[in-house]
Amino acid sequence: MRHFLLFLSLLFSLSIWSQPPTANFIVSDDVLCAGDCIEITNNSSSNSLAYEWTFTGAVPSTYNGQNPGSVCFNTSGTFTISLTVSNTFGSNTASATITVGEIPSVSITLSDTTSQFTIPNPATPPTPPTIIVYDPDSLEYVEINDTTVFMYEEVYLYGEGFPAGGTLMWYPSGVIADSIFGCSPCLGGDSLVPTPFVNTCYQAVYTTANGCTATDTLCVNVRFRDYVKVVLPNTFSPNGDGENDYFRILTNVDVDQTFVNGFQKEGGAIAEIDLRVYDRYGKQVYRTTDPHEGWDGTYKGKTVNPATYTYYVTYRRIDGRSGTMKGNVTLIR
Repeated sequence: MRHFLLFLSLLFSLSIWSQPPTANFIVSDDVLCAGDCIEITNNSSSNSLAYEWTFTGAVPSTYNGQNPGSVCFNTSGTFTISLTVSNTFGSNTASATITVGEIPSVSITLSDTTSQFTIPNPATPPTPPTIIVYDPDSLEYVEINDTTVFMYEEVYLYGEGFPAGGTLMWYPSGVIADSIFGCSPCLGGDSLVPTPFVNTCYQAVYTTANGCTATDTLCVNVRFRDYVKVVLPNTFSPNGDGENDYFRILTNVDVDQTFVNGFQKEGGAIAEIDLRVYDRYGKQVYRTTDPHEGWDGTYKGKTVNPATYTYYVTYRRIDGRSGTMKGNVTLIR
């Protein structure tokens, strides 16, 4: 019986090797972007003796071996991968179609006269799409270099003419009123009104329908004008009534970097501070390096007497400008 089973096994093996092989392979991905690579796994039948690979539009373009490994496509288009396997009894061919998308061309420039960001796509549409930046109050633009400007208050971003089916996303850094502008697809009429109060870089990311992306970045330097005010009060009354309980630096910019009427309790326009308070004998009774903190009229946990105290403060605003202030403040109880 054992000999009979061995005979059947040998007969089955001979029947396999006396037939043409079957070609079969799988690819790691069939939709790519230009410059991407894929991995190819050969799953052809075991009676294959020779392998001939062809890769149109790829590197390498041919391969004679069982497993080609990684194959890269540097140009866009529709390409074919084919595998022919053979032995002494014949051959068989399998193929797969690979779609390679074009990387979109994205560049952001600032026009000296029209203040325009341009994001062209050389393929579609024929007219380059634009992101237009304009200032409704005709405030001053001063060119620093090709991609940097001084500007103040609202910046208007307006997108039009982008290829249908894609996605444009703006990713601003820093503190702005609206952090991200996105549309899918990006068509005419999409707009955003950010208000950068600190140096902000805007990264434009355009993604095609098949997932190919391109990015570019433009940075905006923000300079405060004279109507950004920094003051210190000349009196305060730390009696716990919620009114003027702390002596601290005040600005007309809120903590979220938006302008307000009057002055805020916390120094929204202040990035760094060193505030010191002295009594009439020259002893330091208070010090802080936090622009959002202030003196509550105590020294080492105990209340101090009503009197006139001297302060000295150095600070740096969030636009980079520095200053010093000194004077007297009267504590009232």
